[in-house]
Amino acid sequence: MARRDLNIPLSLLSVSSLLRTIIYCLSLCCLSDGGLVSAQSPTKTEKTAPPLFEFTFTDDMKREQTLEAAQILQAQDGGVVMLTRDGRLLTATPEQLKSKRPLDREFTPLDASELEKQLKAEFGDDFTVTQTKHFTICSQAGKRYSQWCGYLFERLYMVLHNYWDDKAHPLHEPEVPLIAVIFKDRANFEQYASQLLGDGAAATHGFYSIQSNRMVLYDLTAAPNERPAYTDADILFKLRKSPFNVATVIHECTHQIAFNVGLHTRFADNPLWLTEGMATYFETPDLKSKTGWRTVGKPNPWRLRQFQDYARSRRPADSLQTLISSDQRFQEAESLLDTYAEAWAFTYFLIKTKRRLYEEYLHLIAARQPLIWSTPAARLKDFQSVFGEDLNQLDQQFLRYMRQISR
Repeated sequence: MARRDLNIPLSLLSVSSLLRTIIYCLSLCCLSDGGLVSAQSPTKTEKTAPPLFEFTFTDDMKREQTLEAAQILQAQDGGVVMLTRDGRLLTATPEQLKSKRPLDREFTPLDASELEKQLKAEFGDDFTVTQTKHFTICSQAGKRYSQWCGYLFERLYMVLHNYWDDKAHPLHEPEVPLIAVIFKDRANFEQYASQLLGDGAAATHGFYSIQSNRMVLYDLTAAPNERPAYTDADILFKLRKSPFNVATVIHECTHQIAFNVGLHTRFADNPLWLTEGMATYFETPDLKSKTGWRTVGKPNPWRLRQFQDYARSRRPADSLQTLISSDQRFQEAESLLDTYAEAWAFTYFLIKTKRRLYEEYLHLIAARQPLIWSTPAARLKDFQSVFGEDLNQLDQQFLRYMRQISR
C-alpha cells in the first residue's frame, strides 16, 4: 500500500478527506513531527511544545471519547486532527467533535507508567510491557523474545542515528512514544492486523501504522508444534530458516525511527522510493550477530537478485523517471517487487556514490510542509535541482554501478 499522488491546497482540505489519506497510507510511510519541532533547521533550536486540549468527540463506532491531545490541524470545515499523548493521530469531523477545552499546560507524552497502564488496558493481561531507552514493547510473546527485539530495536536506533546525524542537520529524540506491539504467533497477529489492513494482512510479517505510530509484529520463532525459543541461540537457530523475516522487522523499525527523529516529516509528501529505499537499505539481516542484524550498507541479496532480473528482462527506458516522479508503481501488485528492488538499488547507488547529494535531497524533502502533495512534474524538478537535469546519464551510471556490484 502506498500514498496516492495528491495536490490538495491546505485551505481546501477537509478533515474527512485527510482521514481517508491517513488510512490509505496505513502500513507504509508514516508520521513523526506532528508540528512539535522543525527537525530540519541548520542548528539545534529550542523545541516548543504545543498547548494541550481536552477533546470530546464521537468515534467511527459512535462511541463518545474524551482525551487529552495537541491540535495539529484545524481544517476549513471545522474538523480537527489530534495528536494524542501516546503518539496516535486521531481525527474528528465537525459533526463528531462535541467540545474542545484548552488546558493550562503544554503537550507532553505519556510517561512510562501511564503508557504501561494504557497498553495493558488496551491489549489485556496476557501482554507484558517492557521499556527500553527509546522503545515501549507491549508483548504477548515470551520474555526472552521481547528482550531480543528490544536489543535489536535499540541497536538499529543507535546505528541509524549515528549514520545520519550531523552538525548541519541534527536529528532529534522522539517526541512521542515508540511503541512495538508483538503478538505471540502468526494467527493472533493476522487477527489483529486484518482489522487495519484487510486482506493485506496475509501478505505481511509486520507493519508500521500511520494512525498509531506503532510497529505491529509477531514472534517469528513461534512455529506450530514447535517448542518456544528460550535463549538467544534458540531464536537465531529458528530465524535462520527464514532470514527475510528479520528484514521485515528491521524495515518497519527503520520507518518508525526515521519518521520520529527528523529524517522524514510526518504528513509531508515523502516520495515512496526515498522512504522505502532507506528502509530496504537498512534491512539486510546478519544471522552471525546475536540480534540477527549488525551492519548497514551491505548489498541486500534479495533486492539485488530481484533488480538484476528486472534490469535484464523487463525494465523500461523510463523506469527511473517513473520511480522518482510518482508513487504509482508501489500501488500495482504486479510491479511491487520490482519497484521495491529498484528503490533499494537506486538508494544504494546514491548513498555509495553521491552521498552528499543524497543527503541534500533528503533534507530538501524533509523540509516540505505537511499536507501539500507535489505533482509528478514538481517531484521530478525537485530531484533534478539536486542531482542534475540529465536523468539518462544518471540512469546509465546507476545501471553500470549495479552491474559492477553484481559480479
